[in-house]
Amino acid sequence: IPIADIMPLRQLTPAILKSVKYAQIAASIAEIGIIEPPVVVRDKSDPDRFHLLDGHIRIDVLAKRGDIEVVCLVAMEDEAFTY
Repeated sequence: IPIADIMPLRQLTPAILKSVKYAQIAASIAEIGIIEPPVVVRDKSDPDRFHLLDGHIRIDVLAKRGDIEVVCLVAMEDEAFTY
């Protein structure tokens, strides 16, 4: 899925961007890639766009690296509430 077509449900705070967790995820992606794909659900009004349910840090790291696509798990509409 093109990263530009994924809309996060929340913004990462400056504290998260400077956190150890963020740095660890960024290092892991740089070293071995994505282990757990982000989870998205299709937008009801625009099926070419997606809402990001899980993986906000992973998507941010990939976007800052310049990646343009990512393999995601696509939740069905009736599953989305569990995230």
